[in-house]
Amino acid sequence: MNENPERILKRALDHAGAGRLEEALALLAPLAARYPKVPAAVINHGEILRRLGRFDEAVAVLENAVARLPDLPVARFNLALALRGAGRPEDALAVYREALRRQPDHGDGWYNQGNALLDTGREEEAVASYRRALKHLPPPRQPRTLNNLASALILLRRPAESEAPLRDALALSPDYPDAHLNLGVALERQGHLGAAAGAYRRVGELRPEHWWHALHADLLCPDVFDDNAAIDTWRDDYAATLARWRDRPGHLDPALLHLSGAEPPPTLMYQGRADRALKTAHANLLAPRLPAIEPPAPRSGGDRRRIGLVVNHGHEGIFIRSVQGVLPRLDRQRFEIVVAVTRPALNRARAALGDDGLTWLALSPRVDQAAEQLRAARLDLLYHWEVGSDSFNYFLPWFRPAPLQYTSWAWPLTTGIPGMDFFLSSDLAEPEGAQDLYRETLLTMPGNMFTWAEPPTPPERPMTRADFGLADGEHLYLCAQNPRKIHPDFDPLAAGILERDPRARVLLIGSREGAETEPLRQRLQRRLGALAERVTLLPRQSRERYLGLLDVVDVALDPPHYSGANTSFDALGMALPLITLPSPLLRGAFTGGLYRRMGLTGLIARDPEHYVELAVSVATDPALRQHWRDALRRGNGAIFHDDRAIGELQNAWDIMLGDR
Repeated sequence: MNENPERILKRALDHAGAGRLEEALALLAPLAARYPKVPAAVINHGEILRRLGRFDEAVAVLENAVARLPDLPVARFNLALALRGAGRPEDALAVYREALRRQPDHGDGWYNQGNALLDTGREEEAVASYRRALKHLPPPRQPRTLNNLASALILLRRPAESEAPLRDALALSPDYPDAHLNLGVALERQGHLGAAAGAYRRVGELRPEHWWHALHADLLCPDVFDDNAAIDTWRDDYAATLARWRDRPGHLDPALLHLSGAEPPPTLMYQGRADRALKTAHANLLAPRLPAIEPPAPRSGGDRRRIGLVVNHGHEGIFIRSVQGVLPRLDRQRFEIVVAVTRPALNRARAALGDDGLTWLALSPRVDQAAEQLRAARLDLLYHWEVGSDSFNYFLPWFRPAPLQYTSWAWPLTTGIPGMDFFLSSDLAEPEGAQDLYRETLLTMPGNMFTWAEPPTPPERPMTRADFGLADGEHLYLCAQNPRKIHPDFDPLAAGILERDPRARVLLIGSREGAETEPLRQRLQRRLGALAERVTLLPRQSRERYLGLLDVVDVALDPPHYSGANTSFDALGMALPLITLPSPLLRGAFTGGLYRRMGLTGLIARDPEHYVELAVSVATDPALRQHWRDALRRGNGAIFHDDRAIGELQNAWDIMLGDR
């Protein structure tokens, strides 16, 4: 190497600036080897390796650079970037902490630390890191930090707060597509659907190849409908929109599916209708726009069947609660369990479920990359915890990451996806002919309600009505479901209760983000008139306060079409009488299934009139209420510590796998 080293370096950087990374690396690797103490040579060598995706090599190079040049902050910052790329976010955060201690005014360092914090699900800390970055970055370089700050706030379910940084980003960079996209999300989460549609369409204008944002804009769906006629009108429009889009050109980019919003509207499931036709039509629209992927060949050899369970960030809380009693009781001689969790949810899930006998897999938040990771795990069967509550979990099954895959009650309606093999349900909750409701093969377990559950633990300090601002002289009827589940058919039930019981007060609980609460309040005021004065919308409660609330009300109410699930375990475990209506839909039949498991069906109403009669009778008659409380205390042991949930689940796996 006789050429001047500075010229070699300049040529390498010119190659890198033009995107010719391999040519840059061919010059930098020997240059860095020859001059290991020259920062520009060594650090750029590591950076080019990182940009090529050769993260482990980049880490090795940059670790050496930090060792040789400990007082050079850029070496640490680049090392942290490489560690994050290598899937080692905790190690990256340790390096960021030291680098920022040495150079606290490094705006890009605070920004990149915020990104690493998001990788680990630490959104509050990410918010603080992005805010520090903004103090040290000049305005022209702030938009991406403002956008990511907004992303963290959206993940924290604070969409209203995310609007200000997004509008600041767009003031600095009016044509910034990612900020328009996040603004659409923030507005949609607040229920401002018209403004959200405008933001999504603006993304489509700026990036015409990303046509799916315009589709999402066309399919925006209210969280709360005024009445059944509005629901039917929206569904007719949905079908017409799918037909209108069917022949338009365009493919979906696998690398962007997790941000696409091209899945069926999740709020479809709250409308109280059978959804197979619409979900299938939506899937048929998407199928030719996605890569056609065959499932991997079945695994041969091995003494145990390898079962995967997959959940993505934002949904791990209920997943943990629902599987933590199941996992330790599975037959580990027959089944190896792989728990696959997107990286931001990994620490929380692993801390709750432990490592005993489990194999953990940290998934990329990108659908296509996560699918490749799951394929590499060589699973026999994959259980998708939810399919359709967001873009990631809707599109993952399309990539056929296992020879066989199924879903079940956590998102309790058909996926409509042609590659989903099974839907696992329960005979206790499915009507005759239920297969017609599912595109998947329906498989039902005979005698359990899906999970090995622990009974709720009452709060240490018994609560009183005064703790919730409620009067002692009223009869309290609690519907603990989120406002999306309060179907318009609930309104006449509430009106009937309030008319028949002049001392009745109906209690509802608002949503976490609040977007659904005000439309529900307005609908009840319009439809119930003066009776709405005796409807109280409480704020969301902590777990302890929520259980305390169950202890002070007189009766619990299931809304029509979407009953409680975990909330039903809670109410029945606290021996609180819970009134429910039968439903042909799994999501409306969960409470009835629990009652059938206990052998107690007297609180399953025959029809709406009987529902009102049961609710008022239990709330106003102390002796009858005590009768049902005693019956629930005697019978609710059947729904807790239920070993049938283990045996029947394992039998279902055998059937899916063809082992039985």
